[in-house]
This record gives sequence, structure tokens and C-alpha cells, in this order.
Amino acid sequence: MTYAVPQSILFVCQLNSVRSPMAEGLMRKAFPHIGDIRSCGLHLGDVNDFMVTVMRETGVDMSEHKPVMLADFQTTKFDHVIAFTKDAYAAVQSVFGEVPDTVIDFWPVVDPGEGSLDVRAMLNNYRAIRDNIDARLRRTFVEA
Repeated sequence: MTYAVPQSILFVCQLNSVRSPMAEGLMRKAFPHIGDIRSCGLHLGDVNDFMVTVMRETGVDMSEHKPVMLADFQTTKFDHVIAFTKDAYAAVQSVFGEVPDTVIDFWPVVDPGEGSLDVRAMLNNYRAIRDNIDARLRRTFVEA
């Protein structure tokens, strides 16, 4: 489905350390005029060095990202909320499910840390997820 670029968007994953901050940074790059682009997790994680590295490759600096929790946004209104895990989607539904005019999407994205412990293979996993999220953002949102 295609949507007009929202004025506010929230990306939600487990720890706010990989998928949701990637989406936040990529959305800022693709649509720099959006007023409110944020990300959060169900729990607090640490900034992931691999995420910072692969985002830097696209010209997006995420080194100053500070993970935050979904609980911090329970009273905030967003036009669009995207969850990247089943647990995040369930939590988003309970927080924003009855908020008028809020679009909620579920974009399942695997944890890039799963699989090989080889650094090159892991970086390639992170790149693939970054590129997947970027392509999906560009297909989903269009200028009105």
C-alpha cells in the first residue's frame, strides 16, 4: 500500500538499537521535510556499532542515537506507526490501536545479529536489512 508522506512517524522494534533507528535515519534522509520522525523499542538496548557503521555508508550518522522506549510515547500522536517485530506490533496496537487517524503497519524484519558470527557476514546482514527498510520506505511513502 502507498501513503502520502506523513507529518509524524514512529518506528518500533525490540531494543531501539538496530531496525527502528535505521528506519528513522533513512526516513530523515529520504524525506528531510517531515516534522517528527522518531524510533523506539519495547526495551532499552545499546547503540549497535554495526548499525552505525552501515548507516554511515549511506551518509547517515547515527552515532549520537539514544535508545528510548515505547512507553515514552504513549501520549504522543503519530500519523503513522511501523513495527518491525510481532511483539512490537502487539504493543503498538495496544498503545495506538484506537487513536483516530493513526495508520499502523507491521513490517517483519529479522534480527540482523542472528546467524553467522563472522564480522563480514554480520555486516552484510545489517546492510541487507538497511537496504530492505530503505526500499520499503521509498515504495510506501510518496510526496502528495
